[in-house]
Amino acid sequence: TGLAIEDQAVSSRAPGALGSFGILRNHAPMISTLVPGPLIWRQAGGVTKTVRIDGGLLEIVRNKCTVLTPKISQSDQAG
Repeated sequence: TGLAIEDQAVSSRAPGALGSFGILRNHAPMISTLVPGPLIWRQAGGVTKTVRIDGGLLEIVRNKCTVLTPKISQSDQAG
């Protein structure tokens, strides 16, 4: 329970219920359901980070992306 990750990103990729989707700066506001899979984001310096989520919800409003998930774990993918 609580905040697991707070970070800044130039791009993100999330596992949506209808397929994986990308998020860039100034993305339109949206809400999406998520399925279990990798949540990936790239920082301004080019570093890519990946965690595994166990489904949930994603909301984008004014360049802020919030993910609600029941479980988050380190991914076995190199980042």
